[in-house]
Amino acid sequence: MDNARARTPLDASYAESLGTVAYCFASCEWNVAWCCERIAPGSLDKFRTDRSTAGQIGKHFKNLVRNMPPSSARKELAELADAFLVLVELRNDILHGKPCTAPGGAQRLSGSQIWEISDLNLAADRFTECSIALNGLLHGFLAQLASLLETSAKP
Repeated sequence: MDNARARTPLDASYAESLGTVAYCFASCEWNVAWCCERIAPGSLDKFRTDRSTAGQIGKHFKNLVRNMPPSSARKELAELADAFLVLVELRNDILHGKPCTAPGGAQRLSGSQIWEISDLNLAADRFTECSIALNGLLHGFLAQLASLLETSAKP
């Protein structure tokens, strides 16, 4: 049936917030994946081949960072790896939530709580803050590290 989705009583602002959460998390997850690729080339292919979940990618990232030489950047990467694993749980709670009717009658998702628009916006902000920090390291410290590794690998 064409336009069957219109039969779901979901207001557009809630749907927009859900979409924003999904997109912001995906952006963060791909920054983690690309950080892994910079630290250990071939990681992206492994993620695709293994059909890795966000949690598996996060654990791989944490392990890669743990094995890096000590530095202030490694400390920041380790904090971001831990933060990302917490964000995976937050994303799962939201997007794997069950549909419900909130006390005011609106259709919402619920998990550990009923996810209202303000909650979704806060989650999207948390995903984006982590993503921005990861992106800075990806194009800063990790880009320099990758360049150094390439140079030292050449005969």
